[in-house]
Amino acid sequence: MNQSATRLNGGLLPENWGLLYAAFAFSQAIGLITYWTLPILAGALITGLELSGTQVGLIGTIEFAGLLVSSMLLAPFIDRGFRRTIALISVAIVISVNLICAAFPLEYQALAALRFVCGLGSGLALAVGNATIANARDAEKFSGHLTIALVAFMVVIMPVFTRLSEAYGHQGVFFGLAVAVAIGAVSILFLPNGPNTELAADAAQTDNRAETTDKLLTTTALLVLAVAVLFGVRDTLPWLVAEQLGANAGMSLPEMGNLFSLMYAVSILGPASLLFLSRMFGPKTLLAASMTATGLFAWMFTVSDGNAMQFSLGIIIWATIYFIAFAQLNAVAAMVDRKGRLVSAVGSSFIAGVMAGPVIGGYLLDRGGFGSIGAAELVLTALMAVIILGLRIGKSATAGPAQDNLMEQRNEES
Repeated sequence: MNQSATRLNGGLLPENWGLLYAAFAFSQAIGLITYWTLPILAGALITGLELSGTQVGLIGTIEFAGLLVSSMLLAPFIDRGFRRTIALISVAIVISVNLICAAFPLEYQALAALRFVCGLGSGLALAVGNATIANARDAEKFSGHLTIALVAFMVVIMPVFTRLSEAYGHQGVFFGLAVAVAIGAVSILFLPNGPNTELAADAAQTDNRAETTDKLLTTTALLVLAVAVLFGVRDTLPWLVAEQLGANAGMSLPEMGNLFSLMYAVSILGPASLLFLSRMFGPKTLLAASMTATGLFAWMFTVSDGNAMQFSLGIIIWATIYFIAFAQLNAVAAMVDRKGRLVSAVGSSFIAGVMAGPVIGGYLLDRGGFGSIGAAELVLTALMAVIILGLRIGKSATAGPAQDNLMEQRNEES
């Protein structure tokens, strides 16, 4: 029995499919679905409601503000045993608001207010979903599987949402969001109501500096949160101008849509490779390398200057490595705090960066064009690398399945 369990833990398949479904659904398919589908929703609002780019950007900022508020307020208490209740509340809010937005013609102010309420619901889901990552025995492998699920999800829904937008405008997109959330809500059946107490207790006993698992506001935790904020800012900058960069390269809107679909399809290689890379490199090394590479390829397509080949290759490789960095950041946070509070706060911090990204990017674009945005990406990348090098991940963080397997082997030998 021990040998078969060891082989399963060391394999490539998820250790718990239900747990993976729940974590993915609440952190991504409910918590961040507006972010992942933002280009389609923004285009639909501009066309359907005849809004300016600034007005649409403000609506996005307002929704992400609600997401940030609720997820940050919930994060310190996410280790309490009420996650399913919070999950139900979040699903009810997000589905209701999206159905209202889909069913009724709304004035701009009413739409902005409703999107803030939707953000509050999404933030609750994000906090619950991210905290669930810490329930996995191998947080790195689990984050890799979760990100694979996210990329596969995007490959499926992007064409669907594009067709909904073409046929029914922004109201079709909002209805699609409600349906996607309803499908994800089924995962509440597999959602744990609190942290994995066994893992939290083991981490506290293994780590000589047990405050990394007992307190949220340690130096390591704050550095991880700082990386999350900078990550959200930096990688929103190129995403913000991606459509303009493609137009400058001579690409039509249908061609851009095809490129985005290809981008998501290829980027599944990123989290898939993480399953192997996490066995070859330490968590800090892998985080630093992926964050740095993501920044360099973001800069590559941001300064493509009308070169279609440079833009296309840059954005595809950027997205592929982006999902490695995204998964690894969540994995490191889950390893530092096995109660799930830090990884929950990481999601909130990432959204704080996403909120700031459009404002910073718009200012840089007006001041110095795409070159200024590219320069900012390089500066933020260097800053992130320095911060990551300052991380101290305790023994409990790296004492995952490999250590469990070694202990089992020793017990069998004895």
